[in-house]
Amino acid sequence: MIEKYKLEISPSQLSIKPYFAYLTKIKWFAVLAIAICCTIPFIKDKVNYNVWTMGYAVAGILAFYVVYDFLFNANVKFLFDKDTRSIYKINLFFKRRLMSFEEMTILTTSEYGTFEYAIGRKKKQFLKNYSISDTFTDSKKSKQREEQYVAEILNPILEFVEQK
Repeated sequence: MIEKYKLEISPSQLSIKPYFAYLTKIKWFAVLAIAICCTIPFIKDKVNYNVWTMGYAVAGILAFYVVYDFLFNANVKFLFDKDTRSIYKINLFFKRRLMSFEEMTILTTSEYGTFEYAIGRKKKQFLKNYSISDTFTDSKKSKQREEQYVAEILNPILEFVEQK
C-alpha cells in the first residue's frame, strides 16, 4: 500500500502521491494510442476515410488524456512540512500552500456509491477539499483495501500532523 501511494516519512516531512497508481492506466492508454497510430497506415487503403480519421481522432484524445493525467494528476504530491506546520500541493510546475496543520480536517467524500478520503480546511472542507486516497466501495475486497489504507497511510498522516 505504501508503494501505491509513495508515502515517504522523514523527521520533518511527510509526502504522499495519492494519484501515483494512475501511471498504470496512463501507460495502457499511451500504448493504445500508439497502437492505433501504428495500425492505421496499414489499413488505410482497406477502410473508409471516415474510419481512419476517427481512429486518429481517438488516438489524439487518448494522447491528450495521457499527457494531461501525467502532468496534472499522477505527479501531484502532498507535502506535510513540520517546520512550517503547513500542507503543500506540489505539481511538476508549482508548489502551493494549502493550509496549516491546525486547519486540516480529514473527511470522506462520496460520489456514485463510492467514497474516498480527503483533506480540507475545517471551516471550508465542503467548498474545497483534496482527495488523498483511491475510491472505495462496499465490497469485501474494497473494505479490506480501506482498512489497509487507514492502517498504513491515514493513521501515519494523522500521527505526523498531531506531533509537535
